[in-house]
Amino acid sequence: MAKRRGRRKGSTSAFFRNIFEERPDLLDSKSNDELRKLWLQAHPNQREVPKKVIQNLSNLKSVLRKKKRTKGGRASVAQVRPARGLEALEVQIDECLTMAKNLDRSGLEEVIHHLRRARNKVVWKQGE
Repeated sequence: MAKRRGRRKGSTSAFFRNIFEERPDLLDSKSNDELRKLWLQAHPNQREVPKKVIQNLSNLKSVLRKKKRTKGGRASVAQVRPARGLEALEVQIDECLTMAKNLDRSGLEEVIHHLRRARNKVVWKQGE
């Protein structure tokens, strides 16, 4: 019989999903230190967080951030997402880049070039 996929109550992902529902601010945090502390508090028999749990947390955080960015499908021109730091700026530049390519790739070649450079600078700034 095939395995059923889905959320289990006691899974690592479910544990962290519950925390992110209660504390959405932790999803935007770059550091996972507080999440690791919470996991260790919930698992007193463990001295350190296993590598699998850390990887699971990182993957889940990435997936939830992506869902948050693309919530409701593609944004139309009239829809403007509220700015939330450099990540939001990167998303908006990406949308402008896509629109410019769809409108007139060859005619807007210089604009596309500038948008790419702007996006790359924002990404670089995020990594600092």
